[in-house]
Amino acid sequence: MKLDYRREIDGLRAVAVLPVILFHAGLSSFSGGFVGVDVFFVISGYLITTIVFGELEEGKFSLVRFYERRARRILPALFVVTVATAAAAWFILLPEDLKELGKSLLAVALFASNFLFWNESGYFDTSAEYLPLLHTWSLAVEEQYYMLFPLLAAALFRRGRQAVVVGLCVVALGSFALAQWGATAHPNAAFYLLPFRAWELMVGALAAVYLSRASLHPSRADRFSGVLAGVGLVMIALSIHLYDRATPFPGVYALLPALGAVLIILFARPHNLVGQLLGTQVLVYIGLLSYSAYLWHQPLFALARRASLEEPHIGVFLALSVATFVLAYFTRHLVEQPFRSASKVSRRSIFMGSGATAALVVMLAFVLYGNKGFPERIDNYAKVVDTFRWQDLAKPCGSEPALPTGVQALCRLPEAAAPGPVDVALFGDSHADAFLPAVVAATKQRDSSPAYIGLGGCIPLIGVDVRAGNWPAEVCRTLAQEQYNFAVRTKPKNVLLVGRWSMYIDRVDSASSAKKYYLVEAESNTLSKDHSREVFVRGLERTVRAYEALGAKVFFVEQVPQQLADPRAVFHRINQRGLWGQEGATEVIDRNSVPLASLNERQAPMRQLLDQLPPIDDFTVLSPEKHFCGENRCAMGDKDGPYYHDRDHLNIRGAQYIGPWLVTQLAEAEKAQ
Repeated sequence: MKLDYRREIDGLRAVAVLPVILFHAGLSSFSGGFVGVDVFFVISGYLITTIVFGELEEGKFSLVRFYERRARRILPALFVVTVATAAAAWFILLPEDLKELGKSLLAVALFASNFLFWNESGYFDTSAEYLPLLHTWSLAVEEQYYMLFPLLAAALFRRGRQAVVVGLCVVALGSFALAQWGATAHPNAAFYLLPFRAWELMVGALAAVYLSRASLHPSRADRFSGVLAGVGLVMIALSIHLYDRATPFPGVYALLPALGAVLIILFARPHNLVGQLLGTQVLVYIGLLSYSAYLWHQPLFALARRASLEEPHIGVFLALSVATFVLAYFTRHLVEQPFRSASKVSRRSIFMGSGATAALVVMLAFVLYGNKGFPERIDNYAKVVDTFRWQDLAKPCGSEPALPTGVQALCRLPEAAAPGPVDVALFGDSHADAFLPAVVAATKQRDSSPAYIGLGGCIPLIGVDVRAGNWPAEVCRTLAQEQYNFAVRTKPKNVLLVGRWSMYIDRVDSASSAKKYYLVEAESNTLSKDHSREVFVRGLERTVRAYEALGAKVFFVEQVPQQLADPRAVFHRINQRGLWGQEGATEVIDRNSVPLASLNERQAPMRQLLDQLPPIDDFTVLSPEKHFCGENRCAMGDKDGPYYHDRDHLNIRGAQYIGPWLVTQLAEAEKAQ
């Protein structure tokens, strides 16, 4: 098994890297461009297997030499881009983001980026677009593969060719089964971790084993090679254009690009059309630049997004894509090629230099993280941060109400929790917690007492539990019952139900999150959003009638407008540009606030369910959007500060802003009684 240079493989690298870059640039026609990484995995499996088994057959395989070649190929350019990213981030990132970059730097140095992002960010989450080193997850997967595969290859080789084929097939099939299961059960793990990705590397490895015996049926392979290579190219193209962020991935959907790459590796040759296409000078040269281009594109895109008050125009990303290849050109010629030459850089130098650079990156990571991103770099930073402060009106409830597994809810209860004193009882999830300052302000104007019991991720519907959410089974159902028991004891005049309703009945914004927030009434219930909607309607009617039977007026508060842009980033940039309190800030805020049309689209599923409720006396639906939204947009704040803690929770100022509106709603309900 010998590795001969094949121009079409470099062309295939171009086919892999270009869609990845254009996907991150936001081009809709490349909505599945992330599959380029899968093509890279297949290529790596093919090349590494050819090298390792070729040297094993010749009896000259050396683990040290193998790791030396990998270090020369990967580490110099990686460290150059990593250090350059950290330097640019110093001038662009906010302290909390620079602190988080410290964790990414540590993960890069330890070949563990995939583990970091598995724990912290789904690849398709909107927030992931702002992570400068997100793309290093795939390098970590390959680095982990390099550590393990030579040991597996040597063990299989000693047992003969049949053991090699069987062993690779067993690993591939086991990994594929794991990936198919994980794509829906544990999507973050399935996307980022080697056990779920190994099958793609293994199909490349099997292609290498097959080609090592290409003398089998040469005429048949030659006869259909052009067609099969063309089918492979079409398969990759279809996955690039048909897949998107909602595609369950990897698993069966990853077969299309992975097997497409295998067909090209097996059958693209200089004498057929696909081989000639991939062997063109332009694609080959892009392929030669592909590693450095892959390294540069994400830092450029992410830092551009961080530096801008709005999502940069597509033209900016296209310009950055060109800049990516300019930087890749210099990186290849000034970094990659010199370090790959043993005559210019010795083995000792590459190992010692890589170790020393990794140690420096680790030190830098600890400095950035330990100093909290150096907030002193930015004027008035602490003042701006304080505007996003979470309310501290609620405290852990203690032993009452008692919840399973020792979970504590949050409470704000009047000193005399007896019939009479409670005017407004607020029940709900973290949105209710954020809403509490509005209730406190409203009841203060009414010279009355509020009460609050809630827990993030728990819907306040009697008889309803939340599964695949924040808490173990029965926590949320028990809490809803305890909220009702409190109302039985205190007989509140008004009950406010507040929640992030869309999360339970429509979708979770983090598409790859393992948390799905399904609603159930019984252990045997199906975990699906369709069933959750049915449970929601029954649970809401049951809850409203139960509180009404206690003499309370029940208010269902629609969730506040969820912002698309990050209010923290917007207001920090306003501060950095000296616009705080100025009219110029109003224009920036308006451009970044969520369009009313987007809000209505998000609210539509919940409103359709509310329409299914039968008429119920003393039940009112309140819509805070009327207080936040103008003709076209729903404000995330004004020139004097934000209304939000994050994209969907109000801060103290935002909650107090709607306090007078809540007073009016309660008063109107009393008049209508």
